[in-house]
This record gives sequence, C-alpha cells and structure tokens, in this order.
Amino acid sequence: MEDGVLQQGSQRRAGTAGASVRAGVALAGALFSFLATNGSVYPAVAMVDPWVREGATLFGVLVLVALVGIVRYRPRWLHVRLFSGVALASVAGYLLLAGAGLALRSPGLLLAGSLLDSLAEAWLFVLAYLAFAQLEAARRPVVAMGACLAAYLLQPWANVLAPTYAVAANALCFVVLFLCVRSLVAAPLQEAQRSEPPAEMAVANPQSFLPSGHLLFVTIFVFSIAQGLVIALPGPFNEAPALPVAFLPLAVILVVYLARRRMPNADGLFALCALLIIAGMFLQSSDRVVSGGVVSASNTLIEAGASCFNLLLVLLVGSIAGRNRATALPTAALVLALYWSGVLVGAMLGNGAMALFGWTEQALVWTSFASAMVFVTFCFIVLKNVSFAEAIGAIRPPEPLRPPAELAMATRGEERAGTDIRCGEEGSLGRVPKTADLAEGIAVEGISAGGTALEDRCAAVGTDYGLTPREGEVFALLAQGRTVGVIREKLVISLNTARFHTKNIYAKLGVHSQQELIDLVENFEA
Repeated sequence: MEDGVLQQGSQRRAGTAGASVRAGVALAGALFSFLATNGSVYPAVAMVDPWVREGATLFGVLVLVALVGIVRYRPRWLHVRLFSGVALASVAGYLLLAGAGLALRSPGLLLAGSLLDSLAEAWLFVLAYLAFAQLEAARRPVVAMGACLAAYLLQPWANVLAPTYAVAANALCFVVLFLCVRSLVAAPLQEAQRSEPPAEMAVANPQSFLPSGHLLFVTIFVFSIAQGLVIALPGPFNEAPALPVAFLPLAVILVVYLARRRMPNADGLFALCALLIIAGMFLQSSDRVVSGGVVSASNTLIEAGASCFNLLLVLLVGSIAGRNRATALPTAALVLALYWSGVLVGAMLGNGAMALFGWTEQALVWTSFASAMVFVTFCFIVLKNVSFAEAIGAIRPPEPLRPPAELAMATRGEERAGTDIRCGEEGSLGRVPKTADLAEGIAVEGISAGGTALEDRCAAVGTDYGLTPREGEVFALLAQGRTVGVIREKLVISLNTARFHTKNIYAKLGVHSQQELIDLVENFEA
C-alpha cells in the first residue's frame, strides 16, 4: 500500500511543470560541471600530473560499472541513503582537497580530490538521468534540449574560470542537482531496491530489455572513443581555442522542434553528431592552415558534435526508460560508464599512437586520417542497416503477469475461506503475497485441484511442443507465474542455465514473454 502511494505521488510530481524544471536544472548542472571540469580543472591538473585525469576517469567508470552490477543483479544492495550520503561527503572532500591541491600543486591531493569528484559525479549524474526519465514523454524533449542548451551557453564562462573557482562551481552544481532530484527519484529508487533483479526479469521478458552488448550501447562506446581521440591527437600542434558556438546546433534543433513539434529521431541526431565529429577529425591535420592559428576549426566542429551527442544520450535514456521504467537506473549508469570509458580509451589510444610514431606533424596527419577512416568505416558498414529508433521502438513494455485461470479459481476459493495463500519461496518483494496481489501480477503457488489441472495442462503443452524433461520443469514454473529467481532456487540452476532453457522454450512455443506463455497455457486445447 505504501509503495503504491509513493509511486502515485512520484507520477504526479513527474507530470508537473515544477518537476520538469527541477529535472532540467539537474541535467544542466550535471553537464555544466562536466564541461567546467574538462575545460578548466583538468587542464590545470594535467600541468601538475597528467595521469591524475586518467586515474580519476577510470575510477569513475569502475564506480558506474559496480552500480550497474548492483542494480541488475543485487538491487537489495542499493542503499540509497548511504550512497547519497557518501556522494555528498565526497563533494565536500573534493572541494577541500582539489582546492588545496591546485594551490599547493600537490599530485597526491589532486588525485584524492579527483577520485572523490568522480565518485560524486557517478552517483549524482545517474540521479539526474533517473529524474529526467520519470517525466512524461511529451515533456522530455523540451527539458533535454533546454538543459543541454543552457549548459553549452555557459560553456565559455566555464572555460575561463580559474581552476579553484571551477572546483567551487562544480561543488555548487552537485548540491543543487541533489536538491532538485531528491523528491523525484525517491519512489523509483525504492521501487528498484525492492523489485526483482532486472537480469532475472529479462530472462522471462527478453523483449522488454536491451542487452548490454546491444549495438546501440556499442555505438555509444565507439563514438566516445572518437571523442577521446580527437581531444588527445592535436597535442602541442593545436592550442588555438574553439569558437564558442557549440550551442548553435542545439538551438537550431530546439527552434525546429518548437515550430514543427517533431523531434529528430535518434538516427538523425546521431548522423548529425557523426558528421560534425568526422569533419573535425579530417580537419585536425590542416587546422592551422584553414583557420590561421587564431581559432581551431576542428575543435569547434568537435565541440558542436559533442553537444549533440550529449543531447542524444539524455534522450536515449529517457526513451528506453519510457518503454520500461525498470531499466532507467541501470541504463543511465551503463550509458555514463560507456561514455567515460570511451573517452578514456580514445585519449589513451591517441597519446599512445603519437608517442609511438613520434610527436611530429606528419604523425598527426597519418594518425588523424587513420582514426577518421576507422570511424567512417564503422558508421557506414557496421551501422548501415541498424536503426536506433527501431531498436528502441521494439522494446515492449513488460506486462503485469496474470496467473492462469485455474490458479485464479483455486485462489478465489481460498479467499472465500479467509486464508492467505502462501508461497513456498519468497516473492520478488520479499514478502508473502495476499490474494489481492493477484491483480498486481504477483504469482502464487497453485493448490489442490487447481494446481493439478495446471500441471496436467502444462504436461500436455510440453508433449505437444516437444519440450525436454528439464524444459518441462522450467516451463511449468513459468506457467505458474514464477520469477526466474524462484526457478533458480527451486531447480538449483544458474541464471545462465535458466536463460538458456527459457530461450529454448520461447522458441519452441513461439512466444516472446512470460505472459504470452501463460496465455498459451490457458487457451491450449489438446
């Protein structure tokens, strides 16, 4: 009852204009702090110790990967108050240590402060994405574009901030971000903590979840590598600043949306990002010839592409979560992990290639050309027949499970007797479900004649469709509405084994979800 009230309250808040403003401010604060860190703080840190940035980025990636694992496999370990408290304490530590490290030019203090910065960013940025995912679909495009546009309009100011002031601005952004999203994410975080692990939910409802190895996520990683490469390759050969026009593509997209009320799909937005990045990569080797060394044409194009890419990431998380809200938290953490790790890998590849061939302009020419060609090959060959919009559109919202008709009849008989029906194993929310929970899709054990009739029907279906004995055992439990966690414990098998049997059962029966399987059992005629 309490969970339902919290969820309804969260939905009401997510539908208000105030919620949209708070989510937009949180996203803008997260992106601005990211720009300020990379535009002002890290360049100053690199002058003291260039490896501090790579170490902090790697640590942030590890934190995000750990968060993805917790949410997907052990959601009960998601201690929200503890995580938020550690993040806020890290903000305070970052402010003190990074400020002192910059003043004293101490590599140790800078490393400690940067690690705390990455720890705070990992959790708070995920909260910002999660808050955005709770908004109504009609509000998300304007909120995303407005947040990204605001952050990039402030980017020139972030780049000229003194490093110590940039650290203070980052800390302020973190605090404002947390205060804005706190009420918006309370209910979804609690729901994520108490729900069945998404890794187990995906076994019975594969079309409601995108696997981590999906080409959409691979593309995010590859595109981030390209960004890291173009940042690292110019080195000392191109110190000219970029024109502060990264906001222009976002402004054009926003104007077009307001005029036509139609947002460019993910494929069109990615094409624009790729075009700008590729143009910047090809211009790197001849940048000083094109722009005269006054400004950097390649960096200008690259930053414009990066602004569109950040908008794309936000919209992708919102679109995926809009189809299946259970994926909002792990998807946000995974996207950020792929983005940060891709930039890190790209920067290391760029620096490694230049160090291998020698820091010469000829090496820059060939390395830039080779990198651009690899990226172009990926876009035109690997992604030739792939549509992000279709991949997201193919995600089916998970259906609440209904017990089979025989099971429901049996449980109604028990309800009239005034007896609670108890599971042999613990339910997905860690409690004994009541009969009224049947309407919410919580499956319970069949009893007496109802259970026997269901078992007979499952046996007939298994024989008719040629299921193996082991598949028949898994199938019978799926038909009862059992979760994969219960099936694992009852049959003493691993998650991969349960996934393997479920995939084979679905293929033989021609179904795509657990609810379709239950419907087939109910309507089966021998």
